[in-house]
Amino acid sequence: MLVGTPVLGIAPLTYPMLGIACLVFLVGVFDDFQHIRPAVRLLIELCSGVLLATVGGIAIVNVGDLLTLGNIPLLILGVPLTALAVAGLSNAFNMIDGIDGLAASMLALPMLALFALALGANHPMANSLLLILIPLGVFLLFNLGPNNRILPKMFLGDGGSVTLGFMVTASLVYFSQGENAVIRPVTALWLVTVPLMDMLATMLRRARQGQKIMAADRSHLHHSLMDMGFSSQQTLLLLVCYATACALLGKVLEGVPESLSLAVYILLFVAHCLFVLKTDAIGRRVRRRLLKPGARSDEYCEPN
Repeated sequence: MLVGTPVLGIAPLTYPMLGIACLVFLVGVFDDFQHIRPAVRLLIELCSGVLLATVGGIAIVNVGDLLTLGNIPLLILGVPLTALAVAGLSNAFNMIDGIDGLAASMLALPMLALFALALGANHPMANSLLLILIPLGVFLLFNLGPNNRILPKMFLGDGGSVTLGFMVTASLVYFSQGENAVIRPVTALWLVTVPLMDMLATMLRRARQGQKIMAADRSHLHHSLMDMGFSSQQTLLLLVCYATACALLGKVLEGVPESLSLAVYILLFVAHCLFVLKTDAIGRRVRRRLLKPGARSDEYCEPN
């Protein structure tokens, strides 16, 4: 992103945002090596969200017409809600980084959707999204490549996933607010359905079982699918298709009242949670059909 701005001549959404992203990256890299405590990391992410809203010039100022009474302004609540959005989505993308290509794909999909919509609307800042899309495309070549001298394996780490999560969140806020809007605020939720719902459902499941909600385990959706017998490649394909379908549905629902779009989203989240809570029984049923008795996928998948 830093190289793309001067070399490609592409301006970021705001230059302060780029500076804040650099700070987030440094904290993420430090976390990769020294393992910052979750509470401290969360506080830093919240602070980066506050900086984005106050210094970066990108903030949630309204949440749309969710009550069919007109756009709901947030006033002084805009800054804390922006901070929560940054911290929440940054963690969501970090938590879903369990198999090759998954986090990067979930990061790229909303950016591709925003880029297409902004380009179609002749938005002057559409090209700024290339500062995220191009690095993600290059990274996926290495992350999903054959791991040889030409394409050695590359990983995001906390520094990469949290920083890109911050940039994606900033982009979603920027392009869903005020004069810059190319989507409605509720549609932004549809563009990040998989990582957001996965994080919330996983936290609910851990809380229900009396575990720490930020403790790493194998309760994420990609873990559940692999425990059901799907390979890592099949799991990646399934989740990319799921995320794409949700993004398309969100765009289709822009033609209906925002309250209805939100209601459908909540229903999908309930279905998602029920699926996650029932994965053990579903896994046993699917394994009986697809695999030999007692078999399960032996591919390694990071707990997160």
